[in-house]
Amino acid sequence: MDLSSILQAIAAAVSVVKGSVSVAGVVTKHLRDWARTQRTAKVLAFVRQLGLLNDADVRAAVKNWDAPKGITDEDRRELAALLTNLVRGARFHSTQGTPLSSYLRCERLIEQLLQNLQPKRRAGERVGSWELKSFLGMGAFGEVWRAENPLFPDPRVFKFFTLEGARDWLRREAEVLFAVRRKLADCPNVIEYADVEIDAQPHPYLALEYADGGSLEDWILNTAADERPPFDLAELVRGVVRGVAAAHRHGIYHRDLKPANVLLSGSPEPVPKVADFGLSRVDTRADGQSSVVSAAVLVGTRMYHPPEASDPIAHRDPAQDDVFALGVIWYQVLTGNIERPPYDFVDRLTTAGVDSRTVRMVSRCLAHPDRRYPSACELYDDLDVDAPPGPGEWSVPKGCFDVAGVAREYLERTMG
Repeated sequence: MDLSSILQAIAAAVSVVKGSVSVAGVVTKHLRDWARTQRTAKVLAFVRQLGLLNDADVRAAVKNWDAPKGITDEDRRELAALLTNLVRGARFHSTQGTPLSSYLRCERLIEQLLQNLQPKRRAGERVGSWELKSFLGMGAFGEVWRAENPLFPDPRVFKFFTLEGARDWLRREAEVLFAVRRKLADCPNVIEYADVEIDAQPHPYLALEYADGGSLEDWILNTAADERPPFDLAELVRGVVRGVAAAHRHGIYHRDLKPANVLLSGSPEPVPKVADFGLSRVDTRADGQSSVVSAAVLVGTRMYHPPEASDPIAHRDPAQDDVFALGVIWYQVLTGNIERPPYDFVDRLTTAGVDSRTVRMVSRCLAHPDRRYPSACELYDDLDVDAPPGPGEWSVPKGCFDVAGVAREYLERTMG
């Protein structure tokens, strides 16, 4: 089972049905019928394989599909959106660390994917003076849309909370959301919160800055080099850490850092922006006040949790949780794989040509809490101390070796 088999099933259905056919209905029926006849292990393997695809893979498959008569351009667009949701849902259940083994029946897992196949909102609907233009995807909370307003030059993103009970949850989390909006508004590496409407009908929503470059996860998964925007990986990591450090300075802890929550904006050099603050993963602390912790703060995403997270009675520092997640993201950016760093990650990074200074900083992010950076603030300071000069500032003379890294390492060891 893969994208091609799903497309073949649609082609077969269209061939035997006269008149119009529901693309969503065909996809849903095909997957349900298939799951009922398969062993759980095969369904899990299918979900994992699907989760490794990206949006570009879906677009290419639909574009190159030899569609039968009766399939319109609108059907193709709908199919691309449906399969994109399917791939993103599979990614959520696989590469993001959802415990697949908890699904005792494979039909239940497929049902989880199918529930988020179609959005509740529709293109052309209005939210105040904003018009929904394009569906961007599903999330654990609901759905995401790009919207435009003739009175504003830039589009916005609307995140609609469509799940039952979402309004009450959003009302409980309002203090956290407004703290993020108020304290991090000036940080260029944090996505801008434009509006929060808890009582909006039919669904509450957040309005945010639109980042046109997709997510860092999309960038990592995009194996087509010509479609992957080129940029300085060191500057990319520096920007992500700068955003998290700004939050930590205000006592705000993300608790669900991962490449999917880092958006890329602008060109030709995309700016990384940390997103999804406040979505049940935030702990804010104000001077002289007790901490405000989300009830769902321990959920997060397992792939980016530190080892101590598996111990229910272990002391966990929210800042160090974020630092560990930053280390995982850093490793994934350097290797181009969405995976948890293995035991031999130092050897892998060294073999890949990563400089020793970077390897040491990644290692300290992933270290035991006693040796881990206390917060992203210290990590950001470390990134800027004796950092190599940027492009154009200095170059190694022809015929000479760049010994800056060796010199820094020697000085660090001798001077403590």
